[in-house]
Amino acid sequence: MTEEENQLLSEHARAIAKILYKNVPIEELTSLGKIEVNVGLRLLK
Repeated sequence: MTEEENQLLSEHARAIAKILYKNVPIEELTSLGKIEVNVGLRLLK
């Protein structure tokens, strides 16, 4: 992965985290598995 791609990945991950913290109950963000489920559900809508 290039440095530019690495930077973009990091920026997008932070943006996703901000959206999740704003819109998902905190108890649904306590593990990577729960986060994955929540992201998947929102992408499928």
